[in-house]
Amino acid sequence: MQYEIQPAAIHAVVVDVAADGQALHQAGAAAADTAGELAGSFGSADAVAGAFSSFWAPRQDVAQRISSLVFRKATALTEAAQAFVDADGEMSAAAKSALSTLPTAYLSAPPPQTGRLRFLTE
Repeated sequence: MQYEIQPAAIHAVVVDVAADGQALHQAGAAAADTAGELAGSFGSADAVAGAFSSFWAPRQDVAQRISSLVFRKATALTEAAQAFVDADGEMSAAAKSALSTLPTAYLSAPPPQTGRLRFLTE
């Protein structure tokens, strides 16, 4: 079984998640603006205005908190992916170094390059 880290695919996922987080943040800001406008539109119905304020107060920053969580998780994903890419490069370099010390007179071709090293030109 062979595994391959695809940084471009990871980057595309992170960009999509960040865009969704940004959209959520903007929707939350728009909802907060609309709620502010709505709170002032009850006129002399103080009981209704109070009920709406009691309803909206604990919910006013939910979208911002969720979008902040999305951004933090996207950052954690990016850091983890970068660690995997770095480790892949280190393991490939270690394997190449170890393979270079083995006698290869019996091999018809050099061992294949894997990981990030396969993109490097010598």
